[in-house]
Amino acid sequence: MKVARELALTVLREWGMSRMAGDIELVVSELVTNALRHAGGYLAGSSGYENVIQLSVLRRGGEVVCAVRDGSAQLPARREPDFMAETGRGLHLVSCFSRTWGAVPTIPDGKFVWALFT
Repeated sequence: MKVARELALTVLREWGMSRMAGDIELVVSELVTNALRHAGGYLAGSSGYENVIQLSVLRRGGEVVCAVRDGSAQLPARREPDFMAETGRGLHLVSCFSRTWGAVPTIPDGKFVWALFT
């Protein structure tokens, strides 16, 4: 997750959008964690693994979209967080720190889970 956060922060700096860094860093960390936990993936650049996780950071004007792709067709579902549990708050945090988020299935399998920032 550290590599994913650093990549996103580097891109934001190059775009002159460092003011978004804190929120995007947290959300990227949550999306990558979810992909690793629920899809059993590994970050792109690692070798020898079947399910590669891909991070994309896209910009249009003042908007930034962070998207994480994994090989699982299972779409995420936000649930009410149990603040006493050790897990289960990731999508709640994504929802709180981004303008909106969603998931899009990919062909032949997998999905992108994305978050929009303005």
